[in-house]
Amino acid sequence: MGTKISEFSRMLLDSPKNCCLALNEGENKVVGSGPTLQEAASAARRNGFEDPLLTWSPQEWSSRVS
Repeated sequence: MGTKISEFSRMLLDSPKNCCLALNEGENKVVGSGPTLQEAASAARRNGFEDPLLTWSPQEWSSRVS
């Protein structure tokens, strides 16, 4: 049986890699990205989102927890 991927995980897997991401308040849409947190937040503001959740998107997502 295959592993079911959550909506949140799918969003992250489909997002830009190796950069900072800005997510909307519902954490279900990438509303900005950039090489730094500041640039990701600025991109979100340009898209109408004033207080995004900021996170890093690695080159490759892994399901392994260390």
